[in-house]
Amino acid sequence: MPQRATETTSSAPWFSRFQGLLAARKTDAALRLLNNVIENDLPLFDVEREIAADRRVAWLCRIDLLRETGRLTEALAWACLECELHPDNVAALAVKEELKRLSRIGGRPPVESVHRGQAPLVRWQGLAGMRQLRAELEQDVISPLLDPELYRRYRIPLPNGILLYGPPGCGKTFIANKLADIIGFRFFDIRPADLGSIYVHGGQRLIRDLFKKAADAAPAMIFFDEFDALVPARDGRAGHHYEAEVNELLTQLNECSERKILVVAATNRAEKIDPAVLRPGRFDKHFFVGPPDIEARVELFRLYLANRPAVAVDYLKLGAAAKGYTPAEIREIVNEAARAALAKRQPISHDEVQHALRNRAPALAPEQAVRRKIGFLADD
Repeated sequence: MPQRATETTSSAPWFSRFQGLLAARKTDAALRLLNNVIENDLPLFDVEREIAADRRVAWLCRIDLLRETGRLTEALAWACLECELHPDNVAALAVKEELKRLSRIGGRPPVESVHRGQAPLVRWQGLAGMRQLRAELEQDVISPLLDPELYRRYRIPLPNGILLYGPPGCGKTFIANKLADIIGFRFFDIRPADLGSIYVHGGQRLIRDLFKKAADAAPAMIFFDEFDALVPARDGRAGHHYEAEVNELLTQLNECSERKILVVAATNRAEKIDPAVLRPGRFDKHFFVGPPDIEARVELFRLYLANRPAVAVDYLKLGAAAKGYTPAEIREIVNEAARAALAKRQPISHDEVQHALRNRAPALAPEQAVRRKIGFLADD
C-alpha cells in the first residue's frame, strides 16, 4: 500500500471535524460547529497565543463560509459583534467595512440570504478546501490591502512580500493568481529565466526595470516562481555578478509596499533561499501550501468525474483514501479509472477508481506534507 502523508492543517481537534463536515457538504452543521468553538470551546478573552490564534482561524472560517453561501447580512452581524467585543481587532474592522460595502448597507437594502434566492459570493472560486490557508491570507494580506487606510490609521504596516512554500504540484501559482484577482492588483508573472542576461550586470537592470514597470502599473503584484533559483544562498561560490543581482533584488524588496507593490514568491525548496531575503520587511509572512485536505480532495474527485459516465461513487471514501496525493495525481487516477471502464464498455464505478488509487503511490514523501517554519519565522 502507498505510504500516506500527514495532514497539514490546524492541530486543533475541531478543525478536522470542520473539514469532514464541509467535505460531506454539511454547511449548516459546519457553521454550528464553528459557532460552538468560538463561543463556548475557546475562551473569548483568553490571551494565550495558541487560543487566540485558534479562535481567529475559526472566526475567519465562519466569515468565509457565510460569505461563500451568500449570507452576508449574517456575516456582517458577526463582524460587528467581534468589533464590539474586541475594538482593537483591526482585521475584524476591515472585514466589517468590506461586508458593509458588499451588503450595500447605507441607503440601499442589504443583500438577503442565499436561502431566499441570493447567489453565493465565492471569494476563492476554483479553490476547494485549504480553509486555514485562506483564513491566514484573509487576515494578513487581503484585509490590509483592501482597506489600507484603516491599517495606516492604526499604524500597522501593509504586507511587503509573502512566501508560498511547500511541495510541488499543490497550487502555489494558482493561489497567487487568485490572490491578485481578489485584491485587484495588476499581475506580473516572473520566472528565473525572465531575469537572466548574457551581459554583465544585465540581470540587475532587468530587476530594476521590472520593479519600475510594477510601480508604474501600481497597485501591482510581482509573482516570482521557482524563487530559490533566483535568490540562492550566497556562499561565495556564485559569481560576483550573480551576487550583485541578489543584492539588487534585496534593495528593490525593501519597503516596496510603499510603492503599492506586493511581492509574492513561490518555492518548493525554501531551505535553499538566501536567509537575508526572508527577514521581516522583505518577506513578512511565510505560508505553507501543502497537499489538498479532505474537503479539497473530495471536490477534486467530483470535478474530475463530472460529465463522465460514473455510477455509485462514494466521494467521501475516495477523498479519505487519497491523503497525500496532489491534484494532478488525483486527475490521473480518475483518467486511469476511466480508461479501464472504457475498455469494459461500462460506467466508471467506485471500485474502478479505488483500484486505480491503490495502484498509484503518491509522489510526495510523508515528510514533505508536514508544515515547517523557515527562515526568520522559525522561532515563532
